[in-house]
Amino acid sequence: MAVSQIFNVVLGTAGHIDHGKSALVQALTGIHPDRLKEEQERGITIDLGFAPLELKNGTRVGIIDVPGHERFIKNMVAGASGIDFVIMVVAADDGIMAQTREHLQIIQLLGVKDGLTVITKKDLAEPDYLELVVEDVKALESGTVLEGKPIVAVSSKTGDGISELKALLEKALSKLSRRDSAGPFRMPIQRVFAKEGFGTVVTGVPLSGHIAVGDVLEVLPPGCQGRVKGLHAYKTAIEHGQAGHSTAVNLHGPDIDKREIVRGMVAVTPGILSPTKLLTAYLQHLSAAPRPLKHRAPVRFHTGTAEIQGKVLLLDGDALAPGASGWVQILLEEPTVLAPGDRFILRHQTPMVTLGGGRIADVAPHKRKRNDPAILEELEKRFGCLDDQKSFVAHILSFAELPKAMRELCNETALLPQQITAIMANLIDEKLVIALKPNEVFVSSGLLETLAKMLIVCVQAFLKEHPALGGVERPELKRRFDLAIRAGRDACGTTHFDDLLAVFNQHNIIRVESNLIALPGLERKLEGVLAATAKEVEDAIKAGALAPPAVSEILAQLKIQPRTLKEIIKFLADTGAVVEAASDIYFHRESYAKAKEALLQLFAKKPDLTASELRQHLGMNRKYVIPLLELFDRQKITVRAGDTRKLR
Repeated sequence: MAVSQIFNVVLGTAGHIDHGKSALVQALTGIHPDRLKEEQERGITIDLGFAPLELKNGTRVGIIDVPGHERFIKNMVAGASGIDFVIMVVAADDGIMAQTREHLQIIQLLGVKDGLTVITKKDLAEPDYLELVVEDVKALESGTVLEGKPIVAVSSKTGDGISELKALLEKALSKLSRRDSAGPFRMPIQRVFAKEGFGTVVTGVPLSGHIAVGDVLEVLPPGCQGRVKGLHAYKTAIEHGQAGHSTAVNLHGPDIDKREIVRGMVAVTPGILSPTKLLTAYLQHLSAAPRPLKHRAPVRFHTGTAEIQGKVLLLDGDALAPGASGWVQILLEEPTVLAPGDRFILRHQTPMVTLGGGRIADVAPHKRKRNDPAILEELEKRFGCLDDQKSFVAHILSFAELPKAMRELCNETALLPQQITAIMANLIDEKLVIALKPNEVFVSSGLLETLAKMLIVCVQAFLKEHPALGGVERPELKRRFDLAIRAGRDACGTTHFDDLLAVFNQHNIIRVESNLIALPGLERKLEGVLAATAKEVEDAIKAGALAPPAVSEILAQLKIQPRTLKEIIKFLADTGAVVEAASDIYFHRESYAKAKEALLQLFAKKPDLTASELRQHLGMNRKYVIPLLELFDRQKITVRAGDTRKLR
């Protein structure tokens, strides 16, 4: 079956146990969704069931049937997380029950877009009683996604009302927005099994992206990869699948093992998303919750098909009253794959009742400070641009403490590199963002300006401590810059230091000379005691002529600190007062000039000279002549050929 023949949205049932959800699916599709032997024997749905509904135009849409028993709410959430349109089921003979209310709460918290209500078992209720049930349903659904939506009574047993229901579904689906197949492929795994002759098969409803036979997928966690050997949708082999298709994926590869893949894991495009154990979200605490939600309260976290134990960390206050909303971080005991905008459900561990749910704003494992107005304000702004990709990327960069690499941005936005690149092109044109490395590393203009000021302060502080040096070496500047970034921040230092230096150098904010970073236009000079000491050092080297004192001898003679002497000699060498021949030997510039002139005069008389001849002509001993000749070699004045030297 071609992809165009599959309507890429998913329907799902909801409602109390024994209200006829599975029988309704069978009446609509001709297929009973209960696949487990225990379900068929006991007559109750335990796990998720699937069936395709054939529409009049020949296309198919998938229906997920969820269990109604309170013990299987986690399975219900796993199914409801993948649906776009809910069929709320209420039995005519029972009316509204406990799980009717809880399922409706869950549907509301998960942000399901649309739906309708079906009153089943119409044949078991008198017309007057049926009217009362309808009125109760309307009252229950007031203020929810189902308010004002169709309510139809049917009998799955006699078929009464089924045709009308199908017509209502077709009409509603024609107006429902299909899922966008852009972005990385992401499919929470609902079921995994091994089929003889095929290998491992995982099923679920993709939340984003598309997939084709031959593609490689990664299962997170644990991070195993496999190639797509085959695809099925609604019991039909397909070549391509996309978001909104209830899909079975046959994975093949040495890392793929059915025993290691379980419900709750996620099949994704490799290299884009990473599992996390800490998320930031906006939480709606249900008004029917039994008690206030306290800081660090243990909870069961449900998203996609995952159920994970965790703790709620309140970001504003120490308790969240029933009916209140607020910002939280949720610390999970196990990692899972999440994306900004994902919906989630929280349930108490004891008693196991739904306490609320909400929407995820940040998936980066970044611990936020509690009771901080600035942080709460930033989260409100972040939440406000969740549904606008460009605004969301711009927000992440504008509030980042460090430049962001492409991989970080992909993980924090759940977008593909090509999507990020297109957004960045616009932001760069608007001068809101700078690319430190084209298509690789990005920084907001505001942060770049802040980092530039911090770097200048670091260089200035170093030069104040070491005025003789004129600049700071790259490793020392990085150490100081990282300390400045960590001060009062959660950032742990930048991994894009060299990229920042390159941009700052390009804009003449700093001057990069190999391993030394200086400030442009800064006059290099010594003052006071340091200037006087430098004069003494220069005079001592000058007095030695072609037999200058070694650094160690100057140190003993002038009685100054070794580090101070080292910096003074570097200053003298950098400013041309002395010339370094070896690590411990420096010639004064006048002595060096005289030696060079004498060397050239000697070569004018003889083209090949030995070190001994040069030593005798210059009146030097071997301790100094060899370093001097090696200096001439390095400066490409002379070239050594065996035991002799020639002019280049």
